[in-house]
Amino acid sequence: MTVPPIPVTPAPATHPDLRSADDWPGGSVLVVAATFNEAENIATLVRRVLAAEPSLQMLVVDDNSPDGTGTEALAIAATDPRLHVLVRRGRRGLGSAVVEGFREAARRGFAVAVNLDGDLSHDPDDIPRLLVALDPPGGRAADVALGSRRVPGGAIVGWPLGRHVSHRLVVWFTRFVLGVPARDGSTGFRAVRLDVFGRLPDRHPEGYAFFEAMLWQLHRQGGRIVEVPITFVDRQNGRSKAGPAVVLAAVSDLLHLAWRTWWPWAA
Repeated sequence: MTVPPIPVTPAPATHPDLRSADDWPGGSVLVVAATFNEAENIATLVRRVLAAEPSLQMLVVDDNSPDGTGTEALAIAATDPRLHVLVRRGRRGLGSAVVEGFREAARRGFAVAVNLDGDLSHDPDDIPRLLVALDPPGGRAADVALGSRRVPGGAIVGWPLGRHVSHRLVVWFTRFVLGVPARDGSTGFRAVRLDVFGRLPDRHPEGYAFFEAMLWQLHRQGGRIVEVPITFVDRQNGRSKAGPAVVLAAVSDLLHLAWRTWWPWAA
């Protein structure tokens, strides 16, 4: 099966990217983690992902973290052929980093990409469960399997009340305003068949709204979404990068999607 390319903005020539060794082993599933200032977590994250399933490979897409996350990941990759690293220079953004990671997975011949956060909020031991949900034995295959906090059996540990409220507003908006049939459309923990990108538009939000926008686009193209309950544990080390400017940009992107949902002729 030929996986269509996923468009991505190239890095400016004056800021060359840093990459690990180019001789990747063959594989079918690539785990992608987009990172920025996760030096306290990266070694543990890599170890746990690669221990979750012997056939998994991992790609860290780092946005040139000032704290040296990319440098540390490159050092680990030099000793483990299943870890790959891309340190992006001259561009930044969670959504664009995830898309670039998926694009690299497709280019390397992987059939499935699994995205998870770089802060250890997602349990790598849940990755095999996502993969089974994507292609259940004797069941109906899905295009995306979400690690969901809002289905029966799902849970969130460590959030203050305000974050629970804001998250519920986002998932309500995604489900009932955007029409996406998912109870946790904002989760970043997801397994994705890479061939779905052949059915999606070329443009994606570069920030946090990428996750909702991808499901919105996929659903409108007839894609199938399933959810698997997970326990999400708030980060223990480092700080969230979702500052006011990032949040406002995500809200703007979601409102634009709502406009296109209800008034497509005017979008």
